[in-house]
Amino acid sequence: MQVPSCVRIAAVLAICLTTAATWAQTSASGPAAASSAPAPAASAAMPAASNPLLVLPQWAQDKVIAARRDPKVQEQAYKQGAKVATFCANCHGPAGHSVRPEVPNLAGQNTVYVLNQLNKFHDGRRRGNFFMEGLVKAMSNDERFAVAVYYTDQEPASFKVSDPALAATGKTLYEDACKRCHGVGGAGSERNSRIAGQHPSYLDMSIRRYRQNQDRSEERMFKATKALNDQEIKALSAYIGSLR
Repeated sequence: MQVPSCVRIAAVLAICLTTAATWAQTSASGPAAASSAPAPAASAAMPAASNPLLVLPQWAQDKVIAARRDPKVQEQAYKQGAKVATFCANCHGPAGHSVRPEVPNLAGQNTVYVLNQLNKFHDGRRRGNFFMEGLVKAMSNDERFAVAVYYTDQEPASFKVSDPALAATGKTLYEDACKRCHGVGGAGSERNSRIAGQHPSYLDMSIRRYRQNQDRSEERMFKATKALNDQEIKALSAYIGSLR
């Protein structure tokens, strides 16, 4: 007898919550707190071929192509994704708009990019907090594809600029270091993430981690960020967060 996906994922979420509570109590009573999360694995090298779908396994390529050809397939995936995403909303917020500054927005991300990242979490090639890892590992192929479709179809947002001069500096830095991969407006592509409208605090944290080239090791990002100082990262984050 097959267990319904919503029941299966809910069970995993409950286990994650229980594990989190136990871990927090152990950490608080121990002599020294351990690192809050394991270091993410290094990103896999991008294939040389020009077809961006090749970052995906064959089953995922077939699903993307089928959805592009048949609106009914796309609609069915969207509806399934909306149901599964109710579990993701605990961290990523309603419709992919995170209410926590340290968690990225998913609204408007490219389907292929999101599906590729979910597959990495599912297979253990990418690491994160145990909530994310546990939930994604519980998802079937169909569910991961459906979630990616759902978030792609959500309307992205942006943050107001509180310091125009700071954002102007960030724009200059963006055009020099980021535009080539993430696009003029930060919308990204099937290969690169949408960064427009991300919370400035999340962007600041992520850029610093890439600059350190440790827990987020990726050669292209390290080269683009290694020369940035803290103030430049702050300016870049303010500008990118204002894009939509």
